[in-house]
Amino acid sequence: MSFENLPETWSDQPLSDPALTADVVDLLVSLGDRQRGTFTVVICDSDDRYQAAVAIDLPSEFRHLMPSLRPSELCSTALGAVMPAVHTAPGTSLLLALGRPGPDFWPELDNEWAEAATHICHAAGVRLIGFYIASANHIYQPLAATHAAA
Repeated sequence: MSFENLPETWSDQPLSDPALTADVVDLLVSLGDRQRGTFTVVICDSDDRYQAAVAIDLPSEFRHLMPSLRPSELCSTALGAVMPAVHTAPGTSLLLALGRPGPDFWPELDNEWAEAATHICHAAGVRLIGFYIASANHIYQPLAATHAAA
């Protein structure tokens, strides 16, 4: 997975393909974003094609791997700032990526973020294309990895 693998026409292709999407996450969530702790909201059209991205810095405590708020609270706060704009364009879908420091796989934290994002999008009536984790060396879908292992 690397943004260097992206075709020139990536923004014309639907982000419903996990291999393409992982490369897009790699492009949009920089190493600095991952070290700092960011939540990236990728806004897509009704055909799941890229429209725009918004990177939201998470509280500074996240850098120390001890956020003061629960992941569900951080996710809700971050998405709450974006949802009014999303609702202005019917059919908009979202791709979400948590850029975070720490180990490549952190199931407790990653799954909690993914579950919160899924719940919030569902409650808001917004289609979630996928939720990804971007650590320094790896990009993956936590709930997809959990279900594949089951």
